[in-house]
Amino acid sequence: MQKIRILNRLKQLSFSDSRAAAYNYIQKLKWPVTRNLSVLTLTILSCIGIVYFFSPSGLAPSAQHALFILLVAAALWISEAIPPFAVSFLVIGLAVFFLESPGPFEISQDWEKYVNTWSSPVIWILLGGFILAFGAQITKFDRKFSRLIIRQFGNRPYHLLMGIMLTTGVLSMFISNTATAAMMLTIVMPFVKQYGKQEPIVKAMLLGIAAAATTGGIGTVIGSSPNAIALGILQSAGYEFTFIDWMISGIPTALFLILLSWFVLKKQFKTDLQQIDLILKEESAPQELADRNTTENRIIVVSTFIITIGMWMTSAIHNIPVAVISLIPIVVFTASGIIQSEEIKWIPWDTLILVAGGLTLGITINDSGLAAWMVEKIPVLGNPLATILMMTFMMSLTSNVMSNTAAASILIPLGAILVSPDYVLLMVVALGFSASTALLLPISTPPNALIYSTKYLNQPDFRFLGLLITIISPFLILFILWLLNPI
Repeated sequence: MQKIRILNRLKQLSFSDSRAAAYNYIQKLKWPVTRNLSVLTLTILSCIGIVYFFSPSGLAPSAQHALFILLVAAALWISEAIPPFAVSFLVIGLAVFFLESPGPFEISQDWEKYVNTWSSPVIWILLGGFILAFGAQITKFDRKFSRLIIRQFGNRPYHLLMGIMLTTGVLSMFISNTATAAMMLTIVMPFVKQYGKQEPIVKAMLLGIAAAATTGGIGTVIGSSPNAIALGILQSAGYEFTFIDWMISGIPTALFLILLSWFVLKKQFKTDLQQIDLILKEESAPQELADRNTTENRIIVVSTFIITIGMWMTSAIHNIPVAVISLIPIVVFTASGIIQSEEIKWIPWDTLILVAGGLTLGITINDSGLAAWMVEKIPVLGNPLATILMMTFMMSLTSNVMSNTAAASILIPLGAILVSPDYVLLMVVALGFSASTALLLPISTPPNALIYSTKYLNQPDFRFLGLLITIISPFLILFILWLLNPI
């Protein structure tokens, strides 16, 4: 034992002054900050260096600050060093302190316009949509509606596939695409487990749910967050584009993309099955929600849906603002006890914050003079339709690799300044639609990630349909918007 101690001591002495000893010591040390904090710090420092040390000529100080905010937001949304909603808070804070400050530690009285996006009418429209969806989920109206519709398509494989996709698409116009995909998965999973991943129609069903849940959101303003950002940009620019105006173009676009996806899946995944016995069984609700899963509450939910959507669509007739109409489901569902006070935290507030940050970024770009400078400096195509087509391709590709809400927050304000006022409406709406065409990768959208997590699909299964939709959708969107809207 004494000999071992001596050998160990000699080993320590022999390496105590060597690089190996130093290396072993450093290995025990931990980097004092996390990876995300490192990325955040490096991002801000890099953007400072790019903007303030390599500043383009002719750029006013306020425009420099706006460019800095734009670069920071884009880099953080792409890298996800901090949560996307936190980036929105950072955008709002930087806008307040950098753009309306006459001097250090001074804030102008006009700072409120950057914070007021949180109370924008668009936020209230989204909140009303979330509440409607929440009421439908609590009372199981969404599940009963989906089962009722799917039964009408019979049990032939491709007829049933169409029924599943159309039902998913319609629901995703009013309910979160993630929640819709999750609900539809519970309906088809017994069949999926019975036949396994070797059956082609299984893959077609899963991909169909993801495709319909994503593209179905194009149909209404409340269908996806990029739609709300697009509407907010239009409203801030003084354009009148109502809830029904969006649906006139959005629903045909969504339905066409869903039917196109169905046709592609039908040709890609051929099955020998002649019929499918899809068991549409009811699931028991959690105990805390069981008391509210009643016929009376479902009647309240359906009636509120009809009244709210109807008033949204006819706001130009009765002149009640759409944001005010959004209070109807909030009041009705809470007063009737369908939604209780402790459950309000389940609303996706992070999405609302992300949308508010996107609207603030749009105001920042315009009011700082950055938009005017970019119009002069950024080379654009001579044909405005070609410019819009280029931007819609960029939106579709970008949405495949990052949050489509974050992509919309960056590209929609930029797109609005690249064309003349006559084409702003077409550009903004086309970009809003294109943000809901990301189907290429399992990470492209939450529905994609959700169905990929079932382990019944491989990554290459997404490529053909995703690539086809990415290529075709910009042309289709531009054509439908040009055809249905006298812009």
